[in-house]
Amino acid sequence: MEIIFILSSPAREENVGAAARAIKTMGISGMRLVNPLCDHLGERARATAHGAEDVLERTLVYGNLLEARDDIPFLAGTAAKKRNIREDRHPLDRLPGILLSKGAMLDRVGVVFGGEESGLSNREIDNCDILTTIPMAAKYPSLNLGQAVMVYAYTLSEISLNLESKKQKVASGEELSVVREKALQVLDDVELSEGHIIYRRIMERLMMLGRDDMHLFHSFCKYYLKKYHGRVK
Repeated sequence: MEIIFILSSPAREENVGAAARAIKTMGISGMRLVNPLCDHLGERARATAHGAEDVLERTLVYGNLLEARDDIPFLAGTAAKKRNIREDRHPLDRLPGILLSKGAMLDRVGVVFGGEESGLSNREIDNCDILTTIPMAAKYPSLNLGQAVMVYAYTLSEISLNLESKKQKVASGEELSVVREKALQVLDDVELSEGHIIYRRIMERLMMLGRDDMHLFHSFCKYYLKKYHGRVK
C-alpha cells in the first residue's frame, strides 16, 4: 500500500522540510503540496529536511485538493479541533486497521494536513473519505504541522515498514472508486442529493467497510443496476 502525505497551504519552509524528513524515516516517500505559501525547495526547507532532500525534490504541487487526490482512491483528513460538520473523528491509532481492512482493494491512500493557522477548510474536509485526529490531553498548545506529520508517519509505519509482507494477488485502487460510483448511482436514483443531511454519513460509512463487506455491497449493486438500469457493470 502506497501512502502519500498531502500538505495543504503550508506556510513555513521548516515545516515542509520537517515533514519530508519525518515521512522518509518511516518508509514513506510520497509527498504532495496544495497551494503552498512557501518555497518547498528553499534553503530552510532543505536544512530541516536534512537527508530527505530527495523527498522535497520529488514533491508534486497542485492548485487544489481535488487535483492532488485525483489518483488516490481513499483520502484521510486530519483535524485537531472538533467541528460540527462531521460527527465521526477516528482516533489515529485506528487508522492502520481501517486501511488494512480494505485488503487488496486499496493500493494507495492519502493523508491530508491543513495549514499551520487554520487547518483544513470545510470544503477540503468534504473531499476526505474519513476524518482522523490525534487524541490530546489539552486543547492548547496543539501539535504543529511538522510534529503532526511525524506522529502520523510513525503510526502508519505499521503499514509502510512492512513492505515485504505477503503480497495480495490483486491490488487495485480502482475497485474502491468503482464501489463509490455505484453508491452514488443508487443515491441519485432515490433522490438523496449531496446536500441531504445523511448523504455524507452514508458515503463515509461505506468507505469504512472492510474488503469482504465492500465486495458484498459491490455484488448488490450489480443486481440493482441490472434490474433498474439494464446493465451489470
